[in-house]
Amino acid sequence: MSRSLWFVVPAHRRVALARVCLRQLRRTCDALAQEGVEASAVVIACDENLDTARGLGFATVERANQPLGARLNDGYEFAAYSKVEFVVPFGSDDWIDWRLLVDLPASLSVRCHRLSAAVDATCSRLVRLRIPYAGGDGVRVYPVELFARLGWRPVEEQRRRAIDGSTLARLMRAWPKLKLDYRDLHPLQIVDFKSQRDQLTSYDALACEYAVGAEDDDPLAALAEHYPAVAIDEMRALHARAMVAA
Repeated sequence: MSRSLWFVVPAHRRVALARVCLRQLRRTCDALAQEGVEASAVVIACDENLDTARGLGFATVERANQPLGARLNDGYEFAAYSKVEFVVPFGSDDWIDWRLLVDLPASLSVRCHRLSAAVDATCSRLVRLRIPYAGGDGVRVYPVELFARLGWRPVEEQRRRAIDGSTLARLMRAWPKLKLDYRDLHPLQIVDFKSQRDQLTSYDALACEYAVGAEDDDPLAALAEHYPAVAIDEMRALHARAMVAA
């Protein structure tokens, strides 16, 4: 039986990078559809990113950039009213290996991941990360039914930072028997592409706190082992244009 999953994607500026990442998200959704998961996304924005999302067949919600908590809640609530079963908070500058999402969590469980990677703003450094605290990386799979006890809006509305931990804490108070179900495939299963501005957490801050092993000086070659050639080519072209413009 087919199951449904939506990515909930707040987007603001970084239009060219978001375009590359949202295109790859479209491919991720299409790959999941081949495995029986009806996957799509809702993009919450107030700029050109809405046009990109609509062109890719994603749902959209128009909302001012701040506060971030309210933006995520808009996406979660939209997904709930659309009768979606699972949601994944996701960045407009992220990639994810679709294989990580084929096996969805059971009721009263949140699927969590500890391994991810970050690529610096020049696409010349990649660091592999292991996130040790409860819930791991912020890209988690939530059964939408968990949000019912929080009015379908599980994030504190005015929150601008620390969204992931706060949301999980609120859910665990609402559902005392909630389980965290950890699943990892490989170190590059989730990738966060950094930019020169509009970042809540910098590349260097992540590398300092959570790095595993040495940095990689050829990020796209490493990512090519797990992601489509078209996505690699689009990201390479994006950074080539940035270098020419610099």
